[in-house]
Amino acid sequence: MVPTPQVCVSTLVTVSTMAVVDLYLLEQSMLGARGAAGPGIWQCVAVLLGDLGFLLALRFVSAGVVSEARSPRRGFANALWFLFLSLLQLKLFFVCHNYRQERRPPDPLARKTLTLLLSICLPSLFLILTGADHMTPLRRKQEVRGRLLWVVVDLLDVLDLQAGLWEAHGGAGVGGPAELGLPIWAEGLVFFYCYALLLLLPCVALTELGTAALPGPRGARKEALYPWLSLVTINVFTLGLRGTGMLWYRDPRVSTVFLGKNLLALAVKLSSAWEKHRQDVRGRGTGAAVEAGAVAQTTQSPEQAENQDPGKASSAPPSRYHTLSLSHSHGQSLSRVSLEPTETPLGPSFISHEL
Repeated sequence: MVPTPQVCVSTLVTVSTMAVVDLYLLEQSMLGARGAAGPGIWQCVAVLLGDLGFLLALRFVSAGVVSEARSPRRGFANALWFLFLSLLQLKLFFVCHNYRQERRPPDPLARKTLTLLLSICLPSLFLILTGADHMTPLRRKQEVRGRLLWVVVDLLDVLDLQAGLWEAHGGAGVGGPAELGLPIWAEGLVFFYCYALLLLLPCVALTELGTAALPGPRGARKEALYPWLSLVTINVFTLGLRGTGMLWYRDPRVSTVFLGKNLLALAVKLSSAWEKHRQDVRGRGTGAAVEAGAVAQTTQSPEQAENQDPGKASSAPPSRYHTLSLSHSHGQSLSRVSLEPTETPLGPSFISHEL
């Protein structure tokens, strides 16, 4: 069986991302801080076993992703995203730990290259798993692509927050933790918070975008969960995390661009929610007025019928009697008219004829 392009591209993205992160871990284990080969070997063995298990699971999950590409279900797509992101975040945790413990001068280019790789591969895999190209109505496809843009921007926002943990400007021997800005417990909290967001939000978006392929307004009703989750978890909480790191800890790695993005997104979403609330209230008022008018008409129609029936019944006999009297009087007048003319001309003519 020849694999579909969706399976080929998703497999290429996942395997290449894992391979690059494995190279980072291998390079860190060979040039570690302590110079011992023992921990690096065990780390590489654990990484290889994890990759082997992931490839075996990917073999079966990819077939399910293809089977549900044209259906509203996204169970296998969620499973593939969960497996890929869980293993990737485990490797990134070791990468962050090794970068923090290394004593050699840092390489900013390598760290930013890792951030660039993740910012390309993660949104690309999400766009592949959505299956938006298989949606038949063109209008619905364009609507889904507009929603995908918000999800991709949210993914880049979370990745930027997490990438600040390994894009440090110095290791433990070059100023070390004092230059990092955040304490260890705060960095761990930020890392696992970003891991939870990267794991949860795309799965919710995949499920809702799958239901958007259904005809009718059913999919539109179920698509209200992700905007609220994004509003609370990204536009509010990440705004608080960035603001705390910039104002309290004086962290120079805070992205002011995404800080402004969260402020603008917060204003736009709140204004759209308020406008939708006003429209709902207005629609309820209009519907209540129409319903009250219909009820009033239904209650008035029997009363009007009862009021009109006695008048009709009382007016019916006089009309009949009146027509009969009119016809009788008219008949009498006609008989009189018909008789009188015959008497007036016949009298003189008959007398003249006899004479």
